[in-house]
Amino acid sequence: MTTNLIDQFNRTINYIRISVTDRCDFRCIYCMAEKMTFLPRDEVLTLEEICRLANIFSTMGVTKVRITGGEPLVRKNIDSLFQNLSKNKNIKELTLTTNGSQLIHKAAMLKESGVKRINISLDSLNPTTFKKMTRTGNLNDVMNGINHALDVGFEKIKLNIVLMRDINDSEIFDLTNYAIDHGLDISFIEEMPLGLTDYERKITSISNDEVIKNLNTRFSLEKINYKTGGPAKYWSIQNTQTKIGLISPHSHN
Repeated sequence: MTTNLIDQFNRTINYIRISVTDRCDFRCIYCMAEKMTFLPRDEVLTLEEICRLANIFSTMGVTKVRITGGEPLVRKNIDSLFQNLSKNKNIKELTLTTNGSQLIHKAAMLKESGVKRINISLDSLNPTTFKKMTRTGNLNDVMNGINHALDVGFEKIKLNIVLMRDINDSEIFDLTNYAIDHGLDISFIEEMPLGLTDYERKITSISNDEVIKNLNTRFSLEKINYKTGGPAKYWSIQNTQTKIGLISPHSHN
């Protein structure tokens, strides 16, 4: 007998996100400090414990599990977690959030392990801007990873973009066109006060009201009732397969 999870608003919970590591091979300026102090490894759940936790949730009505981080694909032996979770028939949708740097090596394994969706961070198509925003990232690695994920058969890929004023906001149309050209969805996420100071965030922050206003000058958008389990609100782009999502923790929290 399944006992469903119900929150304080009487909503049934069928979707969980599990962070498998706080470590990352990038140091994105909106996410973490350049010299980050990570948790001691003995304070992080083992992969076996994470799998057990997901399996317990699956007996309580959870059918969708998203693996995230940090950068989950840098965790040692992460392949085994996806392979074991895919054996759980109660988990109908296994998904991943990644910076894309390891997809050139991991995409085939993820596909074979039954991962259905991948969300990939891609804040710039310009190598210099990408380096500035990620500090340690290599744009070619991510682009090659996206192409490889498409080559091995992933059909549900979404790009996650954090727009920052006077840093990458001029690329809003280029990034959207890239998503359209490759049959990808794209989400714009308002900057959170994590890596930068609040003062700097006020300078660089862009509301999604401004984002959708700008997008409407170039594309024919229609708001749609599309749900993925997360907080995004979605628009379709006329005559394309691409959906635009807006995640607005500040302007529409």
